[in-house]
Amino acid sequence: MTDQIPPNSRLASRVILINQDKQILYLHATEPKSGKRFWLMPGGGLEPGESFEDAAKREAYEETGCLFNLGPCVWFRRHKHIWNGKLFDQYERFFVALTIDSSYKPSCQDAYVSDHKWWSLQDLQASNEEFSPRKIVNILSAVLNGDYPESPFDCGV
Repeated sequence: MTDQIPPNSRLASRVILINQDKQILYLHATEPKSGKRFWLMPGGGLEPGESFEDAAKREAYEETGCLFNLGPCVWFRRHKHIWNGKLFDQYERFFVALTIDSSYKPSCQDAYVSDHKWWSLQDLQASNEEFSPRKIVNILSAVLNGDYPESPFDCGV
């Protein structure tokens, strides 16, 4: 599948934030209407005229306060979902970011986020909790080892 932006989709960037211990930062979120809880990577919507890269840098810094170096885009996905009772059609690009700063000091945390955690691949594999993207345990190993795809691929919902 090719990385094509679907028309009329909400555009967003996500950051696969990896610390020096090869752990990935996830934020614990709660869907407002249903109360469903899940873990997602830092990121959010593009502002008018903003690039995916600039949105990734801005959103991840606002949501974590961590200093990092933004790397390549490795995944993308189209995610149609219900949020707060409304249907969203969201297109996201995922960027690798490396940090030696494992502190957590968000300057602009979303109200639906209640917690954060640095997860190792082994912790993700052992967990029964819901993560976004859902098949993270199957696609994360290569990224953690610095083996990035030549072009981004669809990581699924």
